[in-house]
Amino acid sequence: MLDALGPDLARQVPMRSDDSAPGDTAIGRVFETTENVHKLRHYFPIYQSVLTRTERMLEIGVDRGGSLRMWREYLPDATIVGLDISPKVAQYDDPQNDIHVRVGDQTDTSFLSSVLEEFGPFDTVLDDGGHTNKQMIASFQYLFPRLKPGGVYIVEDVCANYWTLYRDQRESFVDFTKWLMDAMHAHYQQMSSVYQLMEGHQKRVKEVRVPFATTIIDRIEVFDSVVVVHRAAESKHLPRAVFR
Repeated sequence: MLDALGPDLARQVPMRSDDSAPGDTAIGRVFETTENVHKLRHYFPIYQSVLTRTERMLEIGVDRGGSLRMWREYLPDATIVGLDISPKVAQYDDPQNDIHVRVGDQTDTSFLSSVLEEFGPFDTVLDDGGHTNKQMIASFQYLFPRLKPGGVYIVEDVCANYWTLYRDQRESFVDFTKWLMDAMHAHYQQMSSVYQLMEGHQKRVKEVRVPFATTIIDRIEVFDSVVVVHRAAESKHLPRAVFR
C-alpha cells in the first residue's frame, strides 16, 4: 500500500483521538436517548444523508435491540425488520409498533428469501451483522439484486475487514467493493474508443453484454468504515458522448 501511495501520501503523520462534542444531527439526538446501541459516532451524518426515503428497512444484526428502537423513532413511518442468528433476539419482535424480528443466518439465501417474501421489497438494507468477510459479501450478493430500485445498501463496520478475528476468507468486503466499481464500469471494458459512445457517429455501439450489476449500480460511496451502494431507480443505458 505505501509503495502505491508514493512518498508524499505515504509519509507518516500522527492521527489523534478527538474528545470534542459530537456534531448535532437528528439521528444523533435519537441515539443519545436510546439504550443498548453501539455505533461509531461519525456514522450518524452518513445515515442522515442516505436514509431520506426509507419506507421498508432491513437491519442485519439485532444484538440487544437498541438500534431497532432507534430506527423506529428516527423513521416513524417505516416498517423496520431486524434479523439475527441468535434466538435471544426474538424478544425484540414488536409487530404492534411495526418492528419485526426474524431469526436466521444472514448467509442463508433460503432464510433471506423468506424474509423478503414476508416483508419486502426493502428500499434500505443496513448490514451490521456478524462482520466477517463471508457474511458481508454473501448477504450483499443476494440482497442487493433484490433491493427496491432507487434503494440503498449500507455496509457498516468495514473496519472489521482489517482485523484477524473477522477475516474468514482472503477476499474482504473492501476488495469486493473494488470489484463492484469494476462491474459498474464493465461496459467500457467492451470498447476501445469514445467514438463508440458518441451520438450520431458511425462507430457508435448499440448494445454490449455486461453483468447485471452494471445496469443497477447507480453509485458507490466509501466512507471511513462504511460503504453505501445505491441502486439505480431504473435499468441503466449506455452513456452518450457529445462533441460540439
